[in-house]
Amino acid sequence: MRITPIRFVRDVEASRVFYALLGLAERTEATSGTWADLNAVGGSLGLHIARHPGTHDDAGAVALQFISDEKLEPLAERLAAAGYEASPVMDETFGRYFTVLDPDGYRIQVNEADKDLQNLSYEIRESAALKPQP
Repeated sequence: MRITPIRFVRDVEASRVFYALLGLAERTEATSGTWADLNAVGGSLGLHIARHPGTHDDAGAVALQFISDEKLEPLAERLAAAGYEASPVMDETFGRYFTVLDPDGYRIQVNEADKDLQNLSYEIRESAALKPQP
């Protein structure tokens, strides 16, 4: 399990440039400009556009995201058995994930590690997701 903080920002591009100057390396970003992921030696940082003032994703807020090496279904079942109801597992162009509220009511996102997607650009993932499935 790896942790990836998500920093909610007003301007993803300006923040991406700032954190790159600090030494983080760009891994991937959305062509829409709504998010970017940057790598560091000890982990990574997600930058997401702030959407809802006064909420957990207001500008300046930081949310936690985890990347799990195990499949999400057994992890979600373990959480449910302990009384924490996870959202259904979602399948997006960046991979599979679910969310769950921690004991204080903060939403945590858990992504499934996908080695096939890790080194692909957002554009390649997006174009693959838009192709008709057999």
